[in-house]
Amino acid sequence: MSNLLPDLTGYDPVFVFGALLLCATTMLMAVRMVCRASMVRGQSRAKRLVFAAAVAGNGIWATHFVAMLDCKTNMAAAMGTPYEMMLTALSVLVAGGLFLPSWWTECHARKLSRSPLTALLMTAAVGGMHYIGVAATQSHNLFPVPPARMLLSLTASFILFYIGSLVLRRQQGTKRALAALPWVLGVCTLHFIGMPDVIMAPERMAPHAQDLSLAGMVGAGTSTFLGLAFVFVLLEYRAAKRKSEDNMRARSFADVALEGLVVTTGGMILDANSAFWKLTGASHHDAGHLKNCLPALATDEMVRVLVQEETPREMMLQKKNGEHVPVEVYARESAWRGKPRTILAIIDLRARKEAEAALQELAITDTLTGIGNRSFFVSSLSVLLQSSHQKGQVAVFLIDVDRFKNINETAGHAAGDAVLAHIARRIQTLAPPDAIMARIAGDEFAVAYVVAHRDVMEFALYMAQGLKIPVPDAQGELPVSVSVGFVVSDDEIRDGDALLHCSGMALLAAKQAGRGNVREYDSSFDSSIKHRIRMEREMQLALERNEFFLEYQPIMCTRDRKLTGYEALVRWQHPELGRVPPDQFIGIAEECGLITQLGEWVARRACLDAMEWGNALSVSVNVSPIQFATSDLPEIMSRILYETGLEAKRLSIEITENIFLQGSQNIEILRKLRALGIGIVMDDFGTGYSSLSYLQDFQFDKVKIDRSFIWGMLEKTHSAAIVNAILSLGHDLGIDIVAEGIETAEQLAYLEKRSCSLVQGYFIGRPCKTIAEAPRTEAMQVAVAAA
Repeated sequence: MSNLLPDLTGYDPVFVFGALLLCATTMLMAVRMVCRASMVRGQSRAKRLVFAAAVAGNGIWATHFVAMLDCKTNMAAAMGTPYEMMLTALSVLVAGGLFLPSWWTECHARKLSRSPLTALLMTAAVGGMHYIGVAATQSHNLFPVPPARMLLSLTASFILFYIGSLVLRRQQGTKRALAALPWVLGVCTLHFIGMPDVIMAPERMAPHAQDLSLAGMVGAGTSTFLGLAFVFVLLEYRAAKRKSEDNMRARSFADVALEGLVVTTGGMILDANSAFWKLTGASHHDAGHLKNCLPALATDEMVRVLVQEETPREMMLQKKNGEHVPVEVYARESAWRGKPRTILAIIDLRARKEAEAALQELAITDTLTGIGNRSFFVSSLSVLLQSSHQKGQVAVFLIDVDRFKNINETAGHAAGDAVLAHIARRIQTLAPPDAIMARIAGDEFAVAYVVAHRDVMEFALYMAQGLKIPVPDAQGELPVSVSVGFVVSDDEIRDGDALLHCSGMALLAAKQAGRGNVREYDSSFDSSIKHRIRMEREMQLALERNEFFLEYQPIMCTRDRKLTGYEALVRWQHPELGRVPPDQFIGIAEECGLITQLGEWVARRACLDAMEWGNALSVSVNVSPIQFATSDLPEIMSRILYETGLEAKRLSIEITENIFLQGSQNIEILRKLRALGIGIVMDDFGTGYSSLSYLQDFQFDKVKIDRSFIWGMLEKTHSAAIVNAILSLGHDLGIDIVAEGIETAEQLAYLEKRSCSLVQGYFIGRPCKTIAEAPRTEAMQVAVAAA
């Protein structure tokens, strides 16, 4: 047993401590460099491992020879003990050479690996260096190391080296330095157990020229180690400086980030960027538990669930002053300072929420008028209907601006927008405080409220009258009127869509009644509206199928009983409905926009027919006010004359005073038509409230007395007075007066006696498809013979 344990009584504690200090420093440096090498790849790793092997090999080699000075009884002789140079050099090369694969193996070992390869290579490196160094001693006073003791030293050191490898693989961060402790013990165990015993005090021998003394090797080894240690310290300084710069750069990047970044573990805030502290209104000195600012993440389980979801979650952040801020939080697991941590990214949602609220407001608000839009009205109406069960019935009003399209076309879209804004402001003034209101279409507004004790019809009339106010315009004032249709909910009509549909039916009925009217929904409206919709569809098909045709009513001159021309009257022969009267489809054509297409067809057909008459008689066609607003009338008429070859002087257009209600620009259109050579005739003269002023504004070629005055002039003194006044006015202004609606010889004689220029009516001739088919009345026989 004494052969297995060395004699440790003769060692100097000072040198033992020095050897331990040197060995511990070496192993701490080795652990540090191996850890750093594991974090890089390629040549950088290889360079770090070579340097680590050199440090470890030289340090352990120097430790070995410092420990050789420990023996107090042989110190003087030991200082001069010669060592064979080649074996000594081999020992340091063996140490450094075998430490390189040791560190390479450890650097590539998995985190939880149990491989003993690193420990075996370290044992070979330290044991080879030690026993080669012992063999290099040229002293005859040393017993050889017993094989059993040699085996014991290698086995014990292997166990300690293996323990150190396992510690290195399983620890994180600074705790990996604990691996140096079993490695130091392994080196010391191998050295002291593997030291040979001394026979006697050695004789002083003069070393050979090729031999080295122990003192010289200790000095050389220590100097070399100190140089390597200095390089290590320099590298560590540079690495620390680079890490500090990287941390500062990372901190700068984190602080530049707009979202708040938080490093947390166990519910505690470890670090955060400036955006987070600014968001919370606190400082890094106030860092505490995460639940203080994010109550929704009060426990580790809540944070873990957020990490597992891998999707952001909206929650409320509580500021230091108690204010709550909506935020969106992302959570990820990541390493921070070598340890697993949870990283939270916190985005302030206030700007987004404000933008969403603004967009939501825009989505339900009409930007022109500032009141709600259709979406707002439908949703609000549903809520109102649900809450009205205990309060009463709900009334829904639809308000439409009369002839709004004409306002846009004649006065411009800016004027149209001004009218809509005006209507919206007036509705807000007139409607009850609890009413909901909206602009649900171009010129259509809606109002709804719980009826309670209000008189619905009275309110509808009040609304229509209150909205009939002229709107200021650059050219004066625009007359505005509205049509109103409304419905009141009952047991059968409780749905919002149904109420809107029914109020729409009532609005159409109001518009059909002549504008500016108010109508309450009646179930009979459905059939009439369906009929109207069918008529619109059938009229479009009629244009495609050429179901329209013209009839011509003759116009006679009273001075010589000669025909001067014909008025073209449009007719419709429906394949199923038969002959449709004009008063049943002309208004619908104006409403649905077909009047422009129909009017152009009438003018072209009339001009083509007039070219086939073979005489110089004129033809006149009626032009709707809508045609002035929706088409370039002078250009269309010019093209028709050119395509048909009819002389312009043979064509006349008949208009009503409604043309002038649409604006002064229509007078310019009339002048352009006059410039083409087309005659201009005012129809239904005397029925308007300002007909005389129009005669002053524009020089007409002819003026037609409305038939209502002709029919009553023989019996009613007022009608006769009006007819006489118009005839006298025509003579004074040099305008031909046309009397229409002549049905008796007495009427014709009355007008001839008073020098009425032109007449037309059933007594003169009924409308026919061709002038050859006209019946021969007494007046016509004379007129045809004269023609």
